[in-house]
Amino acid sequence: MNIKHYILVGLSLLALASCSEKSDAVEEYPDWKNKNEQFFEAAYLSGDYDLKLRKYSLKEEVAAKSTEYVLVEKLVDSEPLDDETPYLTDTVQIHYVGSLLPSTTYTTGYEFDKSYIDPFNIVTAVPRKFAVNAVVPGFATALLQMHRGEHWRVTIPYQLGYGTSANGAIPAYSTLIFEIRLEDFWTKKQGDRY
Repeated sequence: MNIKHYILVGLSLLALASCSEKSDAVEEYPDWKNKNEQFFEAAYLSGDYDLKLRKYSLKEEVAAKSTEYVLVEKLVDSEPLDDETPYLTDTVQIHYVGSLLPSTTYTTGYEFDKSYIDPFNIVTAVPRKFAVNAVVPGFATALLQMHRGEHWRVTIPYQLGYGTSANGAIPAYSTLIFEIRLEDFWTKKQGDRY
């Protein structure tokens, strides 16, 4: 037998071995699109939220669907420090935690990003800076209505989040849930870096 024969036999055995393996992998996000759509529609209709904010870019005369709103729960310890809100071109300084709906192994929802290390400490946590127009439309919609010092839980339908595309560890069709504390905001000046 020559070397080519050994290589072919080896590849054949490898192919057969990989075909005969049982897949014990558990699907993390089964029926994810449907689950997220049903959750958001039920949440929208529930009346359990303090605010329903219409996507910032929609004109008033256009009839809006439920998926063109973000849902806001004002958290107990949030008191506005003034009556100003950011503009779309402003930079915000925030503390936040972003998570998904519960899934197979993440029974309280996968936490995909946060601006601090647990436990949260207002004295030691350093807020992150973002341009309002650099985040997904649902997040921007909420920021445009927040006042300094407010603490909100914002539920964003996938249509105002990452949509039908995955983004890193966030699967397509994901409802995004953010807990946001708006610390400060200001207008970006030429030359400012984020």
